[in-house]
Amino acid sequence: MPRGCDYFRFKQFVVHQQRDVMRVNTDGVLLGAWTPSPNGLRVLEVGTGTGVVALQLLQRGASYVDAIDIDGQACEQARENAAQSPWSTQMNVLQRSFQEYAEQCETTYELVVSNPPYYVGALPSPNERRNVMRHADTLPLEDLLAALELCLSPSGRFVAIFPIVEGSQFIALAVKAGLYCSQQVQVADQPMKRTKRLLCEFTRECKAPKINELFIRDANGDFSQEYRALTEAFYLGF
Repeated sequence: MPRGCDYFRFKQFVVHQQRDVMRVNTDGVLLGAWTPSPNGLRVLEVGTGTGVVALQLLQRGASYVDAIDIDGQACEQARENAAQSPWSTQMNVLQRSFQEYAEQCETTYELVVSNPPYYVGALPSPNERRNVMRHADTLPLEDLLAALELCLSPSGRFVAIFPIVEGSQFIALAVKAGLYCSQQVQVADQPMKRTKRLLCEFTRECKAPKINELFIRDANGDFSQEYRALTEAFYLGF
């Protein structure tokens, strides 16, 4: 997608992103495509941004998505994208922090997903709103775990994509809170490149995690067959 493009067209929906929001990116699409078994579930998405992950999960059969974001412009953009999608009646967007939402939550979820702002200790941007969207100051890892304790059902799953350092930190903290990584995908740009992201599923069942690798591109620089297979239901070019 050209930088600055005001929309991103997928096979079954279009994501508009003309407002000052985090644009469609590989992390979000990976999360929406990889999240195990959303079919038939009411899902909570934390930090919805444009709403792309919520729309992917609805395409994959989620029954309903409650999508929250702390940023007002992001919520407006996500509402517009939901309204123009095939699932306009199955997505509710609320401007809330996860901490506030969890305290007021009257139900629990079998699935909570997040592409979170978890850059810890990184250099801030001059754009204050961009800092809120990208950095962990507004939702520290400890607050995330406390909110999950309130919102996640006993048999529920939390699925997220993290930068490698922050993901490793969260996995260690989660164990102390009784939440265990059951599946993990280590994502790298190409073979022989360093892992840059962790796709993780957490449950309250303590067992050895299933760990796999995913390369976005192959050694020749083309999109890998694994990445194509994972995302082909969404990307027009696949």
